Amino acid sequence: MKKFFQAWQHALQYLNDASSPDDIVFYSEGHGYAPYLRPVIDALAGLHDGIVIYLTSDIDDRILQHTPPHVRAYYIGKGAACTHTLNHMRANVAVMTMPDMNTFHIKRSPKVRHYAYLHHSMVSTHMVYRKGAFDHFDSILCVGPHHVSEIREWEALLGLSAKQLFHHGHPPLDNLIKATKERPPPPIADDKRLNILLAPSWGPQGLMETRAEECTQILLDAGHFVRVRPHPRTRQISRPILDALADRFARHPGFDMNEDTTRYDALFQSHVMISDWSGVAMEFAFGTERPVLFVDVPRKINNPEYSTLSSQPLETTYREEAGAIISPDQLNELPAALLSLLDHASLFQERMRAFRARHIFHVGTSALQGAKIIVELASNLRSQA
Repeated sequence: MKKFFQAWQHALQYLNDASSPDDIVFYSEGHGYAPYLRPVIDALAGLHDGIVIYLTSDIDDRILQHTPPHVRAYYIGKGAACTHTLNHMRANVAVMTMPDMNTFHIKRSPKVRHYAYLHHSMVSTHMVYRKGAFDHFDSILCVGPHHVSEIREWEALLGLSAKQLFHHGHPPLDNLIKATKERPPPPIADDKRLNILLAPSWGPQGLMETRAEECTQILLDAGHFVRVRPHPRTRQISRPILDALADRFARHPGFDMNEDTTRYDALFQSHVMISDWSGVAMEFAFGTERPVLFVDVPRKINNPEYSTLSSQPLETTYREEAGAIISPDQLNELPAALLSLLDHASLFQERMRAFRARHIFHVGTSALQGAKIIVELASNLRSQA
């Protein structure tokens, strides 16, 4: 009840007092999205003279708790106060990392001049996202050339107006690359005991939902350390599965459950990752340059029409560059497959660096690039008003 009243208090305060047609507004669904938004918000401090408005649905959001001087933050909850605020906010540029605008309860506000989408994953736009997930944005800050080609092909297929597409990149990747240089992988012990990160995506056919307990048991029996890092959505929609996994292995000294996806300690501490179709596998592969073993569960398809595009989803084309693929029917071979990957780690490192250079924009400078894009957008819109 306290959160309910606080959300409405902040929402009304924002709408009544702080809302300006010249505002740059960021909206975050929760603290888990901070790694994607915060670098760009921080970079705006040196480029934007005005205050940046930050709306969050998470009362534990670190930006809300420790607000930078150039930011004004408001907690608007996840219920009616959030819907009312987002559907009536006033802004020059509104930046979101939430797809599916206009599809469900969050609609375009008539008082927002321009909606910009900032990606929270490097994966492609047309398979794991719902049909029309990006159709109602005015511009997209693209991670790489794949986003540009996919969106343009989708617009042509459906006869949509062309959006503004900007070459942005992926700030969390830049942060991972930088931090990895300071935190090299832990040495592998003589007994070949590995630190393994199990980090699948979410969904009814995903690895977490179907084979996580079996994978964990096989790896623990082989003497390895297993850290499970579920997607935040898994806790929301498949809580019993995570609870059962924790109950079964919580007392095992080689098991750990880590659900804080805002921190990358689990990535640095791991020699190798096991995943399925998760976007974090790309971050691990391209950021730490360590291999990934992909369990080939069914593709995560939320747009059945994705195959009408000639563009192949990036998450289907990079897997052999970043590691190896194993069938769900071969899980007993997991330990041997992981050791084989690490025996060829330098080869995969070279491949991942080359793939990253071809497929990701502005590696190393994406936060500054994102801030420049938003400032330029805001300036152009003000001059047109």
